[in-house]
Amino acid sequence: MLDRKSQSSARPKRRAGALRAAALAAFAALVLIVPRASAGSSDTDPEGPEVFGLDTGIGRLEYHAGRGLRVGDTGLTIGGYATAEAQRLEGGESFGGVEGVNFLVALDPVPYLHLFTELEAGPIARAETGEKGVRSGDGVDVDRLYLDAGTSDRLNLRFGEFLTPFGRWNQTPADPFLWTASEPLITEGVFDEIVKGAMLWGTVFPRGGALSYSLYGTFLPPITRDPGAPQADYGSGARLEWASLEGWTLGASYFGSQERNRKWTHLGGADALWQPTARLELSAETAFGKGTRDQGSLWGLYGQAVVETVRTLYAVGRYEHFDPPRGPSVELFDVGLTWIPVYYVRLKADYRFADRFNDLSQPGLRASFSLLF
Repeated sequence: MLDRKSQSSARPKRRAGALRAAALAAFAALVLIVPRASAGSSDTDPEGPEVFGLDTGIGRLEYHAGRGLRVGDTGLTIGGYATAEAQRLEGGESFGGVEGVNFLVALDPVPYLHLFTELEAGPIARAETGEKGVRSGDGVDVDRLYLDAGTSDRLNLRFGEFLTPFGRWNQTPADPFLWTASEPLITEGVFDEIVKGAMLWGTVFPRGGALSYSLYGTFLPPITRDPGAPQADYGSGARLEWASLEGWTLGASYFGSQERNRKWTHLGGADALWQPTARLELSAETAFGKGTRDQGSLWGLYGQAVVETVRTLYAVGRYEHFDPPRGPSVELFDVGLTWIPVYYVRLKADYRFADRFNDLSQPGLRASFSLLF
């Protein structure tokens, strides 16, 4: 995400309050005018149209828009996404560009082995207020690289670098699959987003739903080091999630971490998801304790509603409260629209308001365009 620029000046609170009220009223109006006659799903073509296919000596090469290229009978699939983002913040600052192109590569050589990696090339182009020209880069980072091994749903082993299974948001942080162009504060820099080690995970299916678990630990050096986001040397965690057949899901998470020559920190979390219909999604998440980055207690939460107002157009609203380890607490409102005309095209625009203007809140307009390939 491009949400990294600090806020240098403030607008009068009277104007911010009026804008907040207008945006919340607009969101409420969109929710209230949801057509009740149509109960159809918003899914277009979940597999994506086949752009081309070719029979070869290793099987059929198939490319489906948004689902990647399947290389015959090799078990290799290559896909990815690119996202262009733009922001106009309160105070006059603006920036945007294409941060990078992400390639998702999966290999299933045999039924009990799955290899996955995410490679990010870029940044492609970026421009912002106060800087001349457009910046770009030609580096390639390994965001994820892991191997799954297992013969049943009940028990699997994952080894490598993978997303930390803490809460809901961090398990699908790719821009195209998020409902807004900004992230909740409790998911930004509070804990390590990547585990560098191993995880035991699986799912059992008691009557009425599915119970998933994961137990993981960090003990490997990172493949790619990010000086701006140093990670803990050691970590461990666990997650339990119950998914009901009635459309609701509950989860609980724990993450402990230790940086060299420091004490262990402990962070807990809980989350929920409810989808009563195909056109309505309600979710919430909370985190509390001590994170990896700052030595001090924190807690925060968010609640989010997504409503399909007309086919493929979604109204999104989110409330957040965050008490950081240092500084005063922050309350945010984020309202916007997301349009998914086809599965592989996503357009988002949202406006974020806050009760105070500082480096955390950064009120302003954010928009993005994502293309899956």
